[in-house]
Amino acid sequence: MTRPTDVPDPHEPASFSEMLGTSEMETGEGWARVRMPIGPRHLQAAGNVQGGIIMTLADMAITRALSTLTQGNGTSVTVELKINFIAPARQGELIAEGRITHKGGTLSVGEVAVTDADGKLIATGMGTWMVLQPRPR
Repeated sequence: MTRPTDVPDPHEPASFSEMLGTSEMETGEGWARVRMPIGPRHLQAAGNVQGGIIMTLADMAITRALSTLTQGNGTSVTVELKINFIAPARQGELIAEGRITHKGGTLSVGEVAVTDADGKLIATGMGTWMVLQPRPR
C-alpha cells in the first residue's frame, strides 16, 4: 500500500534543517549563530564533515542574519556563496556565525565564520542574497 502524497511520513524529518540537526543559538541585528552537532551522517569517506554540509551551515547562518533585518518582509534567496575550507572537522559540533556586511534594497552581502566547539576555524565564506518581495495578485 502506498502513502498518499499529502500525508507526511512520520519517519522523515520535517525540514532540511531538522535532517541536518541544525539549531539556532543566538541572533542580533544583522547577525546570527547556528550550530550543528556532527554525526556519522555528516561525514564523507575520509571521516571529515562533507564540504557541502559546511557550506549549507554557512548559508543558514547568513540567511538567518539577514532575516533579522528584513523581519518577514520578503523571502531571501542565495545568489552566490564562496567558501574557503581551512581545516577538517570530524566530531563534536560546528558553529557558524553569519553577519550582514551590506543591506541593500534588493541585494545584501554577508560573511560567515565556521568554527568547531573549541573555536578552531574550519571555514570562512562570503556571499550575496536577494530579498524577493511578494508579487501582487
